[in-house]
Amino acid sequence: MSNKPVRLGLFIVLALSASLPALADVDGQHLYRQHCAKCHAEDGRANTLRGWLYFAQNLSKVKWQDNNSDSDILEAIQDGPGAMPGYADTLSEAEQLALVKAVRDLRKP
Repeated sequence: MSNKPVRLGLFIVLALSASLPALADVDGQHLYRQHCAKCHAEDGRANTLRGWLYFAQNLSKVKWQDNNSDSDILEAIQDGPGAMPGYADTLSEAEQLALVKAVRDLRKP
């Protein structure tokens, strides 16, 4: 009995899976709306009731954006400063990095 059909099938599966979009194409905006907007608001200004109650950071401020590095933002996402929950165990590394980009995109001139 030959293993050629099995090997051919395995080769096809591997070739197809390599051509699929990478999981790194995570929608950071969707994650932001899902996990962050209830306190930080859709536009990042933290002008929600929850934002006011929990003293959420206005993520759209130029000064805040300039004073915080990507690693600072990533650390806040992972550890959760103040009343904010940490997402280190909830979100994958790719999702956390997508959220950093989503936060950067909130910068207002």
